[in-house]
Amino acid sequence: MNQPAVNMRDYVPAREALRILQIRQQTLYAYVSRGWIRSVRRPGRKDRLYLREDIEKVKARAEARAGHGAVAASAMNWGEPIIPTSITEITPQGPRYRGHLAIQLARSGASFESVAELLWSGLWQEEPVRWAVTPLPADVRKLAGSMPRLESNDQLLEILALMTLKLGVSRGGIAERVRGGKTLDAARQILQVLTGSFGYISPAGRFVGMRDGQSVVEGLLRSLAISDTSENREALQAMLILFADHELSPGAFVARVTASAGATLHSCIASAICTTSGVQIGRLYDRVEEFFRGAPAKAVLIERARQFQERGRAVPGFGHPLYPRGDPRGLFLLELAQQRARQSRRLEAIYGFVDEAQAKLGLAPRHELAAVSLAIAMDMPRHSAGALFTLARTAGWVAHVQEQRLSGALLRPRAKFVGTEMAATPTSAA
Repeated sequence: MNQPAVNMRDYVPAREALRILQIRQQTLYAYVSRGWIRSVRRPGRKDRLYLREDIEKVKARAEARAGHGAVAASAMNWGEPIIPTSITEITPQGPRYRGHLAIQLARSGASFESVAELLWSGLWQEEPVRWAVTPLPADVRKLAGSMPRLESNDQLLEILALMTLKLGVSRGGIAERVRGGKTLDAARQILQVLTGSFGYISPAGRFVGMRDGQSVVEGLLRSLAISDTSENREALQAMLILFADHELSPGAFVARVTASAGATLHSCIASAICTTSGVQIGRLYDRVEEFFRGAPAKAVLIERARQFQERGRAVPGFGHPLYPRGDPRGLFLLELAQQRARQSRRLEAIYGFVDEAQAKLGLAPRHELAAVSLAIAMDMPRHSAGALFTLARTAGWVAHVQEQRLSGALLRPRAKFVGTEMAATPTSAA
């Protein structure tokens, strides 16, 4: 299997970690025990490897004592909080939306629509929420119907951004949309159109508009042309709820920056989608898919993981910076996947690999790995998991846009110039 080239290793041995941090070995062990630096075992060896990203973060925090500039630089990389929010709190049990633990909402059978409304308004509605389906404007309907078949399913994220911007243009001028209100009406329409856009990666390869009275989950089942079973409904609902928001993720930060500049909701959401389409976020799901691809047995996956670690690279789908003890969302979704009635040999191999990776390599699964496993179990098209994450996260982005607008602040971080100063331009003798 061809692996993408990397400029530096993800993991380093202890001697390199000690050199970078200028600390003693006992201090390194203390950082690991506190969850500041993640480490993994090396198959067949006693020594461990240490995650370079965490090492650099600890180094930046140490250097922050030198001044506020260093503090700000550290905060921009999984560091200290920099923006106040009342939307989502990250806890060891996973994200908490407006005081409601996301995993408990998923376990309770809540709908994605109810969770979206909670994020937007702060109010929990006990009765199930149903959104009216707004007819598509003529120009949006024309674009949706004329879209050529995608060359690859991984193009769907760009299509979602395109459809969002087209929806915005159809709603009038920028000033009118920014000042005219109706933000939540626009948000519901965006989510419904994005749901219909999943039809582009279905076997039919076309937009599938939502029918009046359909939920987002029902619309997805129809758009993706997958079986409408209670197991599939439960899995989709759980993924959408658990991925709806996660504090100041890159997409949420970009949505807030765009909102602070006075842009429309559609521009904010399109910016967030484009950010999420990068290889470090939305396409991380694709890397997990590629890792699993063509692996009929657990032993094959274990060997692949061993090869990754021998090259000092992180195994796709493991180790979340905010959950050093394991991503609760991933564990919950894996639990759902393993409870399904029908299990293929491929899925059994994946579950066995995950168990062994945790027990023998010290690797904790992330939510991307679990989402890909569920997508495989549901016979979804390739690249579905990352797109589902983007659809779900749109609900949270809307809440961040609202909150940022209320703050009235322009987000404009400062840069620290580290280039070489140019010499003074010589003047001619007069």
